[in-house]
Amino acid sequence: MGFNIRMKTGFYETKLYNLQITKEELILSPIESDDSVDKISEESILNITLIEGEKASGIEIQTNGRIYECLLTNKMDYELLLTLLKENINKKIICEFEGGH
Repeated sequence: MGFNIRMKTGFYETKLYNLQITKEELILSPIESDDSVDKISEESILNITLIEGEKASGIEIQTNGRIYECLLTNKMDYELLLTLLKENINKKIICEFEGGH
């Protein structure tokens, strides 16, 4: 199962990626470019933050060497994303909710 996300790749730049969640690994595959595939092992993940906002939802993956900032292209994927992360990645997952309506 994959999730389409827009990953921050520069100061004002985002690119479309597919996020796949497998047992003990996250895979970020570029959709629009020839950039390399990023494989993030469970060992290298410090924490994962899910942000549910009124207009957009996102995920931030913090590793030893990088922070991946991404927006979900489909807001409805938020709960499924959380479920799959909890089932496959044994790391701290922080959930933030914006708006409160």
